[in-house]
Amino acid sequence: MTAYAKHVPSGVIPATGVRTWGVPDADGWLKERVPLFFTPAAGSWALVALVAVSFLPSLWTGAPDGAVGTAWRAYPSTLLLAALPLWFRYLPGAAAVSATLIALESATALAGRGSGAVRTRVGLGLVCLAALWTLVGALLRLRARRRQGERALAAAGTARFPVPGPLPDGHGRRGLPAILFGVFLCFVGGAVLLDGLVRDFGAHGAALAYDAVGQQWFAAPFLVLGGTLLGRGVSADRAARRLRDAFLPAMVVGVRTSRSGHQWLYPDADETAGAPLIAFWARGVDTRPEVRVLVGGPSTGARRALHDVDARSEPFEAVLYGVPREGAEVVLEYAVHGPGGSSISSYLTAAVLLPRRRHGLDRWIPAGVSHRESAARIRARAEERGREQARLRAEKDRERRAGRTNETAGGCGGSGCGGDGGCGGCGCG
Repeated sequence: MTAYAKHVPSGVIPATGVRTWGVPDADGWLKERVPLFFTPAAGSWALVALVAVSFLPSLWTGAPDGAVGTAWRAYPSTLLLAALPLWFRYLPGAAAVSATLIALESATALAGRGSGAVRTRVGLGLVCLAALWTLVGALLRLRARRRQGERALAAAGTARFPVPGPLPDGHGRRGLPAILFGVFLCFVGGAVLLDGLVRDFGAHGAALAYDAVGQQWFAAPFLVLGGTLLGRGVSADRAARRLRDAFLPAMVVGVRTSRSGHQWLYPDADETAGAPLIAFWARGVDTRPEVRVLVGGPSTGARRALHDVDARSEPFEAVLYGVPREGAEVVLEYAVHGPGGSSISSYLTAAVLLPRRRHGLDRWIPAGVSHRESAARIRARAEERGREQARLRAEKDRERRAGRTNETAGGCGGSGCGGDGGCGGCGCG
């Protein structure tokens, strides 16, 4: 278990202009969050149901009468509609643009088919409803990001600081795996779609038109997933570049670990009234250990004041660089006790903030003492109790064995005074 120092030593917090986030400012930041049913998880699942239902009337209706070849005009909007749940969850900006285009197209088609088939009009109405839901939710999430960024900047003040370094390896490769895999999936889907397009156009004028619907359905998952990964990778790369392009605001915050392994930002490491604000997930490559030694030498009173804590039970202090809001990448610098307890070093973590709501963290009480020392004393007492119980059990076993030995060894060993064997120690009267 990592021995996080409860507070960071002098030298970690920049000399001037750095504030603690504070409970009042953090509470105002929390109020800017979107309603629960427009959160990425809940909203995307609602969109899955809406999109699935909106596809049903078109599947029942089938291709229009007199159609020749494959219908390509509606394919881009169909792809955008299928991608709405994923884009709403991971790419709210792209979801807002796509939803606007889909809503305009479906509303125009619905107005032009006032006397058309009922199934067609129902399908277009459902598509328009899904697009409007996506548009409202995506705009609310973008607004929440902007408002939370503004509140965080107001809480941090006007001072700006360079990001400490060197940053973790995961920061330099942020978004690259998603970009590469997304490009690969888009290439596969595009190749399948191009094959169907060429075959369809090559069959024009023939007696039997070519049906490329199979290629369209096969390519759709590759294009939707590939486009999502590509956009997510580009967004993560841009968020990482913002940390390297300019000086950033800094705040002193608290960090606590939940049972799921997510780490949560708190407005303060000492104020127990603070609520968990936003979470991040730090992999091994997202943390650079022992960037610099902060405290060294034998145990001192200063080190006792910087005692280690159990991050699952209470938050530890860290300096946050960046603007805390959903989707942003931030850098945290904090202090960690060495394995032998003879030094305290600075650690750096760079991670993307997640739109997570469930944390499972309860109110906490400051321990005020070293967690490792307390755990060591508890283990020592438990071992001492175990040794004492083992000693008592051994004594009882010896007493029982001695009692059985006396019972078998006692009494007269002969057959009496008048017998042939004589008396075996009982004596003759």
